[in-house]
Amino acid sequence: MIKTGTFGPIAALLLFGLISPAQADAGYFQRFNGSFAGSGTVQREQDSSPRRVSCSLKGATASANRLRMDGTCRAAIIVRRAIGADLRYDPSTDRFSGTYTGSSRGLAQLRNGRLRGDTLTLDLVYPQPVHGDRNAVMTIRNSGNGAFTLTVTDRVDGQTRTTSNVTLQKS
Repeated sequence: MIKTGTFGPIAALLLFGLISPAQADAGYFQRFNGSFAGSGTVQREQDSSPRRVSCSLKGATASANRLRMDGTCRAAIIVRRAIGADLRYDPSTDRFSGTYTGSSRGLAQLRNGRLRGDTLTLDLVYPQPVHGDRNAVMTIRNSGNGAFTLTVTDRVDGQTRTTSNVTLQKS
């Protein structure tokens, strides 16, 4: 989930099957209600290999057109970073947008989100360059079984790489 201290869970997304806007606002966000815990890997900009992280999101709350999640991720025992997302769904455009907390570079913007099946893909725009530019892709996959995966992919040294990949289970 990361770049230079970015805990941004979450690989270019290819998913099949569309759901209607009515299903998106009424069902998808509701899958995130409650608290979640899990683990994964995060690639920080200055590190050559990914770090294992454990994360928890407490009090994820959803309404028809808004989802807010807040929590923390830890790498080793002493490194801790706040993570979170505030997402909104606009039924008139059938698009998702919002903000992402987790980057050491500051609050990132989430734009042009599209839901296909159980996967939401958003353009992630950092406030300062990470891995040479400000752009990445965040993918959130939640099939409704009490778990979800948050992945961030980015161009690193000219290649598309997964920089964050965290799976969380309802706790």
